[in-house]
Amino acid sequence: MATLDDFDLISIVFGESGSTLELIFAASALIGGVLFLFWFLLMLIGGVGEGLFEGLFGIEFDIMSSDGAFDAMTFQGIMAFMMFFGLSGLYTLKSDGGDSMAIVVGGVAGVGSMYGTGKIFQLFFSLEASGNIEMEEAIGVKGSVYLRIPEGGVGQVTVEVGGAQKTFNAKSEDGQGIATGDFIEVVDVISSTLVVKRA
Repeated sequence: MATLDDFDLISIVFGESGSTLELIFAASALIGGVLFLFWFLLMLIGGVGEGLFEGLFGIEFDIMSSDGAFDAMTFQGIMAFMMFFGLSGLYTLKSDGGDSMAIVVGGVAGVGSMYGTGKIFQLFFSLEASGNIEMEEAIGVKGSVYLRIPEGGVGQVTVEVGGAQKTFNAKSEDGQGIATGDFIEVVDVISSTLVVKRA
């Protein structure tokens, strides 16, 4: 069984390499890891990453968006595949698993990491979208004015959405003011504001 001392990525990439397959695994792990760290650092300093990759490669990378469907062929998915394919394959080779076993283990680990990355991003984007879904569910629901809605202005209302009382910004449908405590009914949603009328 291989130990961490046997798993020396630097010596494999820059010398003392035993086989071409080791170099392929090491290069995949190194490229995937470096791209992941680079992308992660760019995301920390803002949306610079997206613009930089679009400018460098002339390809439109939509780094932080999703349509809610699992899409393995994202930039993050490819980075994860390369990194885990290389690391798992290299470890299997060093554990005397043989070339075929290393390719199979690396492939399974790479595909699994792509799938996991996609599911994690799906979770992030479903959490991001939940606020809009809640607001749409409020149409037709009755509630009360929490913070007075001034004439032509925006106040706040409390309505029950998803089994819980929620407070949203609201304005009146006819532009007239509605006093605190008055009962209302939600008739529409515009941007992040509910449109209400007296109930």
